[in-house]
Amino acid sequence: MENSSYTRKKEPELSKQLIIDAAIHIGSESDWHHVTFQSIADWTGLSKGGIIHHFRNKEELLDELVNQSLINLTDKVKKYRDQNVDKDGAFAYLKFILEKKNDEKYAKTMRIILQAIMINSKYRLQWEDWYNLPILPTDGEELSIHSTIVFLVADAIWYSENMGSIHLTEKDKPKVLNFLQQLK
Repeated sequence: MENSSYTRKKEPELSKQLIIDAAIHIGSESDWHHVTFQSIADWTGLSKGGIIHHFRNKEELLDELVNQSLINLTDKVKKYRDQNVDKDGAFAYLKFILEKKNDEKYAKTMRIILQAIMINSKYRLQWEDWYNLPILPTDGEELSIHSTIVFLVADAIWYSENMGSIHLTEKDKPKVLNFLQQLK
């Protein structure tokens, strides 16, 4: 990647995002343990010192990646909920999951998030906190069994897609939605 001192000095947010994007690329191609400041420097053309200027250590980098991802997810899931797909957000969440699985950067980022959740309870707890904020009902109402099933199906699809196991075809997506809507 081409990088100049002008970009580093005048556009620090671009450099920071470049570092995060490199970490996503490297981490999703193998695993998070292979993300090093040297591998990021090799991928971006930035110096290790330039990377350390933005992130003191790898955990700080992963923290930022997770935080950015959760903010992004919150915005997108709220957008689906705002479209009044359903009262409690279950189908909004499912539709979001089904549509986002074809976004390569999202998929790579989610593979890293999944790794983070599995290796560090801090990230698992952060994920749990996120999950309860933007997508579950906020009026204190309990989820119906139908909505609970829809949420579980959405999570199963998310997990299997990110683990590389079962993949839904574009033809199967509407069938899944139809089937779950008929369960009401």
